[in-house]
Amino acid sequence: MDKETLIAIGLTNREAEAYLALLQLQEALASEISSKTKESRSHIYETLGSLIEKGLASYVIKNNRKYFRPSPPEKLIEYLREKEVLAQNILPSLQVLYKPKIKKPIVEVYEGKEGIKTVLNDVLKAGKEWLCLGSTGKSSEIIPFYLEHFHKQRIKQKIHLRVIYNDDTFGRKRGVEISKLPYSNVKYMQKLSPTTTYIYEEKVVIISWEKEKLLAIMITDNDISKSYKEFFEAIWKTARLG
Repeated sequence: MDKETLIAIGLTNREAEAYLALLQLQEALASEISSKTKESRSHIYETLGSLIEKGLASYVIKNNRKYFRPSPPEKLIEYLREKEVLAQNILPSLQVLYKPKIKKPIVEVYEGKEGIKTVLNDVLKAGKEWLCLGSTGKSSEIIPFYLEHFHKQRIKQKIHLRVIYNDDTFGRKRGVEISKLPYSNVKYMQKLSPTTTYIYEEKVVIISWEKEKLLAIMITDNDISKSYKEFFEAIWKTARLG
Protein backbone atom coordinates (compact mmCIF):
# COMPACT_ATOMS: atom_id res chain seq x y z
CA MET A 1 0.00 0.00 0.00
CA ASP A 2 2.79 2.45 0.90
CA LYS A 3 4.54 1.80 -2.39
CA GLU A 4 1.37 2.35 -4.41
CA THR A 5 0.72 5.61 -2.57
CA LEU A 6 4.24 6.88 -3.22
CA ILE A 7 3.78 6.09 -6.91
CA ALA A 8 0.41 7.88 -6.87
CA ILE A 9 1.99 11.10 -5.59
CA GLY A 10 4.65 11.12 -8.30
CA LEU A 11 7.49 8.72 -7.53
CA THR A 12 8.48 6.05 -10.03
CA ASN A 13 8.29 2.39 -9.08
CA ARG A 14 12.09 2.25 -8.58
CA GLU A 15 12.13 5.47 -6.55
CA ALA A 16 9.34 4.21 -4.28
CA GLU A 17 11.13 0.92 -3.62
CA ALA A 18 14.46 2.63 -2.95
CA TYR A 19 12.90 5.21 -0.61
CA LEU A 20 11.10 2.52 1.40
CA ALA A 21 14.35 0.54 1.63
CA LEU A 22 16.20 3.64 2.87
CA LEU A 23 13.56 4.25 5.55
CA GLN A 24 14.13 0.72 6.81
CA LEU A 25 17.93 0.79 6.58
CA GLN A 26 18.30 4.40 7.78
CA GLU A 27 21.81 4.57 6.34
CA ALA A 28 23.24 2.23 3.73
CA LEU A 29 25.67 1.73 0.90
CA ALA A 30 24.33 1.55 -2.64
CA SER A 31 25.15 -2.17 -2.68
CA GLU A 32 22.96 -2.76 0.37
CA ILE A 33 20.07 -0.85 -1.16
CA SER A 34 20.56 -2.73 -4.42
CA SER A 35 20.40 -6.03 -2.57
CA LYS A 36 17.21 -5.06 -0.73
CA THR A 37 15.38 -3.71 -3.78
CA LYS A 38 16.74 -6.31 -6.24
CA GLU A 39 17.77 -3.44 -8.52
CA SER A 40 21.09 -3.60 -10.37
CA ARG A 41 24.00 -1.49 -9.10
CA SER A 42 24.05 0.58 -12.28
CA HIS A 43 20.36 1.45 -11.91
CA ILE A 44 20.37 2.01 -8.15
CA TYR A 45 22.78 4.95 -8.44
CA GLU A 46 20.46 6.55 -11.00
CA THR A 47 17.44 5.98 -8.74
CA LEU A 48 19.19 7.35 -5.66
CA GLY A 49 20.33 10.38 -7.64
CA SER A 50 16.70 11.03 -8.62
CA LEU A 51 15.60 10.80 -4.97
CA ILE A 52 18.31 13.27 -4.00
CA GLU A 53 17.09 15.70 -6.68
CA LYS A 54 13.58 15.44 -5.23
CA GLY A 55 14.94 16.13 -1.75
CA LEU A 56 13.93 12.70 -0.49
CA ALA A 57 17.45 11.37 0.15
CA SER A 58 20.97 12.55 0.94
CA TYR A 59 24.40 11.01 1.48
CA VAL A 60 27.53 11.27 3.62
CA ILE A 61 31.10 10.15 2.92
CA LYS A 62 32.71 7.86 5.47
CA ASN A 63 36.15 6.33 4.88
CA ASN A 64 35.86 7.21 1.20
CA ARG A 65 32.57 5.38 0.92
CA LYS A 66 29.18 6.96 0.13
CA TYR A 67 26.37 6.18 2.55
CA PHE A 68 22.81 7.13 1.61
CA ARG A 69 20.19 8.37 4.04
CA PRO A 70 16.42 8.96 3.65
CA SER A 71 14.86 12.35 4.25
CA PRO A 72 12.10 12.38 6.89
CA PRO A 73 8.69 11.31 5.52
CA GLU A 74 7.42 14.87 6.16
CA LYS A 75 9.59 15.89 3.22
CA LEU A 76 7.03 14.24 0.95
CA ILE A 77 4.55 17.00 1.84
CA GLU A 78 7.14 19.65 1.00
CA TYR A 79 7.87 17.85 -2.27
CA LEU A 80 4.17 17.94 -3.20
CA ARG A 81 3.89 21.62 -2.25
CA GLU A 82 6.82 22.45 -4.50
CA LYS A 83 5.07 20.68 -7.38
CA GLU A 84 1.88 22.62 -6.63
CA VAL A 85 3.78 25.93 -6.72
CA LEU A 86 5.32 24.99 -10.05
CA ALA A 87 1.88 24.12 -11.43
CA GLN A 88 0.41 27.40 -10.15
CA ASN A 89 3.22 29.36 -11.82
CA ILE A 90 2.50 27.94 -15.27
CA LEU A 91 -1.30 27.87 -14.84
CA PRO A 92 -1.92 31.27 -16.52
CA SER A 93 -0.02 30.32 -19.67
CA LEU A 94 -1.70 26.90 -19.78
CA GLN A 95 -5.13 28.52 -19.48
CA VAL A 96 -4.33 30.71 -22.47
CA LEU A 97 -3.51 27.60 -24.50
CA TYR A 98 -6.60 25.77 -23.24
CA LYS A 99 -9.07 28.57 -23.96
CA PRO A 100 -10.72 27.78 -27.29
CA LYS A 101 -10.61 30.48 -29.95
CA ILE A 102 -14.35 29.99 -30.56
CA LYS A 103 -16.45 28.87 -27.64
CA LYS A 104 -18.72 26.12 -28.92
CA PRO A 105 -22.07 25.28 -27.31
CA ILE A 106 -22.07 22.29 -24.98
CA VAL A 107 -24.99 19.91 -25.47
CA GLU A 108 -25.85 17.27 -22.85
CA VAL A 109 -28.73 14.82 -22.65
CA TYR A 110 -30.25 13.64 -19.35
CA GLU A 111 -32.74 10.78 -19.28
CA GLY A 112 -35.35 9.61 -16.79
CA LYS A 113 -36.31 10.96 -13.39
CA GLU A 114 -32.70 11.09 -12.17
CA GLY A 115 -31.75 13.12 -15.24
CA ILE A 116 -34.49 15.67 -14.51
CA LYS A 117 -33.32 15.86 -10.88
CA THR A 118 -29.79 16.57 -12.12
CA VAL A 119 -31.11 19.52 -14.14
CA LEU A 120 -33.08 20.92 -11.20
CA ASN A 121 -30.06 20.54 -8.92
CA ASP A 122 -28.14 22.56 -11.48
CA VAL A 123 -30.77 25.31 -11.22
CA LEU A 124 -30.10 25.46 -7.47
CA LYS A 125 -26.36 25.43 -8.04
CA ALA A 126 -26.59 28.35 -10.47
CA GLY A 127 -28.61 30.39 -7.98
CA LYS A 128 -29.88 32.77 -10.70
CA GLU A 129 -33.37 33.72 -11.87
CA TRP A 130 -35.12 30.69 -13.32
CA LEU A 131 -37.36 31.18 -16.35
CA CYS A 132 -39.77 28.44 -17.44
CA LEU A 133 -41.62 28.53 -20.73
CA GLY A 134 -44.45 26.20 -21.80
CA SER A 135 -44.63 24.40 -18.46
CA THR A 136 -47.12 21.53 -18.57
CA GLY A 137 -47.66 21.03 -14.84
CA LYS A 138 -46.84 17.33 -15.20
CA SER A 139 -43.59 17.55 -13.21
CA SER A 140 -45.49 17.40 -9.92
CA GLU A 141 -46.94 14.03 -10.95
CA ILE A 142 -43.64 12.55 -12.13
CA ILE A 143 -41.29 13.67 -9.31
CA PRO A 144 -43.66 14.94 -6.55
CA PHE A 145 -41.50 14.36 -3.47
CA TYR A 146 -38.32 15.67 -5.00
CA LEU A 147 -40.10 18.72 -6.43
CA GLU A 148 -41.41 19.68 -3.00
CA HIS A 149 -37.88 19.55 -1.60
CA PHE A 150 -36.56 21.45 -4.62
CA HIS A 151 -38.94 24.38 -4.19
CA LYS A 152 -38.20 24.60 -0.46
CA GLN A 153 -34.50 24.90 -1.26
CA ARG A 154 -35.18 27.36 -4.11
CA ILE A 155 -37.11 29.62 -1.77
CA LYS A 156 -34.42 29.30 0.89
CA GLN A 157 -31.87 30.46 -1.69
CA LYS A 158 -34.23 33.25 -2.82
CA ILE A 159 -34.11 32.08 -6.43
CA HIS A 160 -36.82 33.93 -8.35
CA LEU A 161 -39.04 31.94 -10.70
CA ARG A 162 -41.03 33.30 -13.59
CA VAL A 163 -43.07 30.62 -15.30
CA ILE A 164 -45.47 30.63 -18.24
CA TYR A 165 -47.77 27.62 -17.95
CA ASN A 166 -49.79 26.14 -20.74
CA ASP A 167 -53.33 27.45 -20.42
CA ASP A 168 -54.95 24.05 -19.95
CA THR A 169 -56.16 21.87 -17.08
CA PHE A 170 -52.71 20.64 -16.01
CA GLY A 171 -51.09 24.05 -16.39
CA ARG A 172 -53.81 25.95 -14.52
CA LYS A 173 -53.82 23.50 -11.60
CA ARG A 174 -50.08 23.65 -11.12
CA GLY A 175 -49.97 27.40 -11.76
CA VAL A 176 -52.33 28.05 -8.84
CA GLU A 177 -50.08 25.97 -6.54
CA ILE A 178 -46.84 27.64 -7.61
CA SER A 179 -48.28 31.18 -7.48
CA LYS A 180 -48.74 30.74 -3.72
CA LEU A 181 -44.99 30.17 -3.22
CA PRO A 182 -42.57 33.02 -2.42
CA TYR A 183 -40.31 34.29 -5.21
CA SER A 184 -42.73 32.92 -7.83
CA ASN A 185 -44.56 34.74 -10.63
CA VAL A 186 -46.99 32.85 -12.84
CA LYS A 187 -48.61 33.63 -16.17
CA TYR A 188 -50.49 31.57 -18.75
CA MET A 189 -50.51 31.30 -22.50
CA GLN A 190 -52.00 29.08 -25.16
CA LYS A 191 -49.97 25.91 -25.53
CA LEU A 192 -46.79 26.79 -27.44
CA SER A 193 -44.99 23.48 -27.55
CA PRO A 194 -45.25 19.89 -26.27
CA THR A 195 -42.03 20.50 -24.36
CA THR A 196 -40.96 22.75 -21.47
CA THR A 197 -38.01 25.13 -21.71
CA TYR A 198 -35.90 26.20 -18.72
CA ILE A 199 -33.66 29.24 -19.11
CA TYR A 200 -31.11 30.21 -16.45
CA GLU A 201 -27.54 31.45 -16.30
CA GLU A 202 -25.93 30.44 -19.63
CA LYS A 203 -28.18 27.44 -20.07
CA VAL A 204 -31.27 26.45 -21.99
CA VAL A 205 -32.91 23.12 -21.13
CA ILE A 206 -35.63 21.55 -23.27
CA ILE A 207 -37.64 18.92 -21.40
CA SER A 208 -40.04 16.28 -22.65
CA TRP A 209 -42.31 15.24 -19.78
CA GLU A 210 -43.72 12.16 -21.54
CA LYS A 211 -43.20 9.18 -19.23
CA GLU A 212 -42.15 6.94 -22.11
CA LYS A 213 -39.41 9.37 -23.21
CA LEU A 214 -38.67 11.51 -20.16
CA LEU A 215 -35.55 13.44 -21.06
CA ALA A 216 -33.86 16.84 -20.92
CA ILE A 217 -31.52 18.39 -23.47
CA MET A 218 -29.23 20.99 -21.88
CA ILE A 219 -27.48 23.57 -24.07
CA THR A 220 -24.77 25.67 -22.43
CA ASP A 221 -23.99 28.75 -24.50
CA ASN A 222 -24.18 32.43 -23.61
CA ASP A 223 -25.50 33.60 -27.01
CA ILE A 224 -28.19 30.93 -27.22
CA SER A 225 -29.25 31.57 -23.63
CA LYS A 226 -29.41 35.32 -24.27
CA SER A 227 -31.63 34.87 -27.33
CA TYR A 228 -34.00 32.57 -25.39
CA LYS A 229 -34.19 35.10 -22.55
CA GLU A 230 -35.18 37.79 -25.04
CA PHE A 231 -37.79 35.42 -26.50
CA PHE A 232 -39.13 34.70 -23.02
CA GLU A 233 -39.40 38.42 -22.18
CA ALA A 234 -41.37 39.06 -25.37
CA ILE A 235 -43.85 36.28 -24.51
CA TRP A 236 -44.01 37.32 -20.86
CA LYS A 237 -45.34 40.74 -21.87
CA THR A 238 -48.29 39.21 -23.72
CA ALA A 239 -48.97 36.24 -21.46
CA ARG A 240 -52.06 36.33 -19.21
CA LEU A 241 -52.17 36.55 -15.46
CA GLY A 242 -54.32 34.09 -13.53
